[in-house]
Amino acid sequence: MSPDVVELIAPVLALTGVGAMVLIGMKMRYTHLQRTRHGGGGEDVARLTENVETLREEVRMLRGEYLELHERVDFAERVLTRGNPPDAKS
Repeated sequence: MSPDVVELIAPVLALTGVGAMVLIGMKMRYTHLQRTRHGGGGEDVARLTENVETLREEVRMLRGEYLELHERVDFAERVLTRGNPPDAKS
């Protein structure tokens, strides 16, 4: 190809690519606006809220179990540090 043809084609291809990216972006934005305007995201928000509440409840349960386990470990440490009295049988 001659340099004149390349000089003519390169800007046309660049502008076509930029135009295509702009059109794709506009289509994605329009689709997003239509979905949110018609309440398409409401179901997702309700599901996410329910999941968050479930996770919060599980964290509360785990904290309770952790505290109970911590108390048991403290008790076991106190018993072990006290030591066992010698058996009368030995």
